[in-house]
Amino acid sequence: MTVPYPNQAIDEDYRNNFGLNRGHLFPSGHAGDDVTAESTFTLTNIVPQKITFNSGSWNRMEREISGIMNKLCYDNNKEVLAHVLTGAIPGKNKLNGKVNIPSHMWMAFCCYKSTGNTFVSEAHWALNVDEHKEKTVIKDSLQKLQEFLSQQLKTKVQLFHNNCTKKRQGN
Repeated sequence: MTVPYPNQAIDEDYRNNFGLNRGHLFPSGHAGDDVTAESTFTLTNIVPQKITFNSGSWNRMEREISGIMNKLCYDNNKEVLAHVLTGAIPGKNKLNGKVNIPSHMWMAFCCYKSTGNTFVSEAHWALNVDEHKEKTVIKDSLQKLQEFLSQQLKTKVQLFHNNCTKKRQGN
């Protein structure tokens, strides 16, 4: 039998999911408007995540980051100025023999904080495992996440220009 889409995930790949669901890379809750939020539900923005992890600590972390950005990340014109990067580290297993199940998920943000004329950042990462089996989300510095990713991916990783540390000039 020929697979109609051998190199692209399709809805059928997520049937018989073995405790996995469609986890967002870019969370819909971080979208600035309804159209952008709706666009996050495409399969190109989805990876298999353990259900208890995705709806538990990872979801709480996404909401926490959104709250921090809404509170701190404003420029001198009172507009949000923030950048969020998120990703998945490929695992050794595949959902239905086709879609890679990430071993880890990660997210970092860098934003301009007009009070103090500085940039702030925060980083989170976790094993993609059932919540009840072990501690999940790690919250640490951008530097620590970059070290973790560099080790996992076996290449130097720098997520933001100037590592999100440079003060803005001319404001």
